Amino acid sequence: MAGPIPLTQWQKGLAAYICGLFAAGNPWLPVLIFALCLLAFVRARELLAMSLCLGLGVAVGIGSESHPELPDWKQDVRVQGRVDEVRPSPGRRVTIVASAVRNVESGETLPRRLLWTLEGSEHTPEAGQQFEANLRIRKLRSRFNFGLPSSEERWKRLGVGYRTFSRGAADIRWSAVQPSLRSSLMSRVSTLAPAGAGGAVIRALLFGDRYLLDTTFMDRIRRAGLSHSLALSGLHLSLVAGFGHGAAWVAGALAPALLLRVPRQKLGNLLALPMILAYLWLGGGSPSLMRAALMLFVLLLHQAVGTRPQAQDSLFLAVGALVMTDPVSVHDLSLQLSVLAVAGIICFLPTCAARLAPLGQKSLPWNVLHAWLMLGLASLCANLFILPLLVHNFGEVTPHLWLNLLWLPMLSLAVLPLSFLGLTGLLFSERLASWCFMLAGSLVEILDRGLTFLDLHGGLQATAVLRPQGLQVAGYWTVLVAGGVLLTRGRPWRKGMTFLCIGLGLLVLPALGQALDGLRAGVEMTVLDTGMSQAVFVRTASGRTVLVDGGGSWSTEYDPGRALVGPALAWNHAPEVDGAILSHVDADHARGLFYVLEAFDLGWFGWSGLADHSADSRRLQQKLASAAWPARVLRAGDRVTVEPDLWFDVLHPGVQSRGISENETSLVLRLVWRGVGLALLPGDAEQQAIESVLRDGRDLDCSVLVLPHHGSESSLRPSLYPRVGASWAVAACGPGNRFGFPHPEVVRECVASGATVMTTAEHGAIRFVWREPHEMRIETARTRMH
Repeated sequence: MAGPIPLTQWQKGLAAYICGLFAAGNPWLPVLIFALCLLAFVRARELLAMSLCLGLGVAVGIGSESHPELPDWKQDVRVQGRVDEVRPSPGRRVTIVASAVRNVESGETLPRRLLWTLEGSEHTPEAGQQFEANLRIRKLRSRFNFGLPSSEERWKRLGVGYRTFSRGAADIRWSAVQPSLRSSLMSRVSTLAPAGAGGAVIRALLFGDRYLLDTTFMDRIRRAGLSHSLALSGLHLSLVAGFGHGAAWVAGALAPALLLRVPRQKLGNLLALPMILAYLWLGGGSPSLMRAALMLFVLLLHQAVGTRPQAQDSLFLAVGALVMTDPVSVHDLSLQLSVLAVAGIICFLPTCAARLAPLGQKSLPWNVLHAWLMLGLASLCANLFILPLLVHNFGEVTPHLWLNLLWLPMLSLAVLPLSFLGLTGLLFSERLASWCFMLAGSLVEILDRGLTFLDLHGGLQATAVLRPQGLQVAGYWTVLVAGGVLLTRGRPWRKGMTFLCIGLGLLVLPALGQALDGLRAGVEMTVLDTGMSQAVFVRTASGRTVLVDGGGSWSTEYDPGRALVGPALAWNHAPEVDGAILSHVDADHARGLFYVLEAFDLGWFGWSGLADHSADSRRLQQKLASAAWPARVLRAGDRVTVEPDLWFDVLHPGVQSRGISENETSLVLRLVWRGVGLALLPGDAEQQAIESVLRDGRDLDCSVLVLPHHGSESSLRPSLYPRVGASWAVAACGPGNRFGFPHPEVVRECVASGATVMTTAEHGAIRFVWREPHEMRIETARTRMH
């Protein structure tokens, strides 16, 4: 079997066009990949055409990247609108994209579409359905952090400008509509399928609907490396096409004369085609499913006309059809993962298959082993190519890919066929359908019990890893492609080695720059954008890192530590923290910290030693009892050394402080470098604690004040701000928060003392950089300031 074939001219042009689409938003990585493609594949006479394709992509992409400033809207309002899209998510959550949203009283219409998260509702709306509801509407603003993807950019490309949230039996009136055939089928399947994980997975496999999937189950699936098996794509569509070829075998056995008119291969293709179309409709036509369907259509067309199909041609044709009709689809993560997985299989699997081919020519046991090994190799090849994207978006890798070798055969040979048999059985006998769903669901329950067992015994942990920069991503893919070429006999060895060296150079370049940067003195403090919570980390030029608070959430299903804090710490750095400090055991400061304590290499932990009666306190005390790292109780007068000339002075609570952890017993820390105060971090300290700090007479002078309690009025102490003398005051808070943080009176007092007030809601993450104690530079995730 041959490896990947050289790119044709139209494939090079398409690759350049796609680079242009990406470059419209963030040019560095796409332009670098384009330059590497020019060096690798493009001849001099093709340079102009490739540049024009790149420019065309940029011109088209700019349209989706331009987002005009939108007016604020009345927040609590009665509105009417129309549902455009419905996207079910695990945990009984539905994301609705609505248009023509109009204020019932004033008649004013939203200038952009509305993103509506509906949680715990018994009614799942249909696309095209009208609604009327009381909603709290705000401009679309998501969390913005350095080196992390933002959902805000993704939704804005889809024409969304506003967002809202409602839970349970909210005051919503839906227009009466006739349920679609797809919805009716889904409802009947949900009724007949078993309750629990089994029935939810059947619904997800048949319709791509994850509404009934439990978030805890999905977390185990994610850590097991099996998420792709529940995301409808080429794996599922290939199995469906296989049903068509299986039907051709049955037809040939029952009516052999039929094969004299139509060869079995073509008959299988003809029978597979309606099945593919039906599954495409059932699955909702997601981008990854569309990609797989288009590839299969191209392959079937090649076979119908008698030409030899090339998987590479099919992939490019499918991607080209998608991005030409919908350029924004290039930013769809599921499509990116799907395309890269297929690219990895095309690049490496043929060479591996050629080496394993002799196994498939022996007896039945060897054939089974051959098929099992090929399945594992296909999974490995796919994961090699999608690895940078997974790490960039999720910050973790799973070492449990071996579970695919157990689950995928069960899924392919039993769960999915039984699910489709049950769906077909609805036409004949609900009893038959129910039995099929019960058998399929029981196999899923076996999987769930197995994963639960592994999880309870510590065998299902994902690993936090360094999140690469763009140069490293380009270098990684260059190494893979060059390696694939070198593994294929008959390819230019010298050129392959050249690009292998280029890729390795790109991989190590950021680390080299980081090492050189460590030769200079410097301190950074980053206030992360974690919404209505707080997490701050300090990092020196040598890489030493201390995290102060980990952010948090009132929801037990959302972990900002795994989603934001951990990935932000691991961007171009190893997942290591020299020290972690918890100001107090409130959910919005503590919950995100647990992920870092469990997943990162930690040097030490510091806190006040005061707990409360919450579940978070119990979890923390259990963690401290079993931790390998030392824990230190911090009180006023203590000094926490980061480096010989950089330390935290602890200003509060006092040595004699007793009771429970609360706002007034928050740790108050002053970051000092070479004897000069850089920042004051008061946690959620309120007026009593602040008055105690002021009364002690300690030096509070600093360049930056992280506002106590997110800028709450309960922490307003006018004498604090001139004592600190900060040039900048930062409030860690969410956009349009119901508390009104930072309070206008706090802002006025800060401005009166000479401080400029910044918020993470407006600026995203805020980074303060000192090269000398009195020389500071400010960077924000949304814009840059100096």
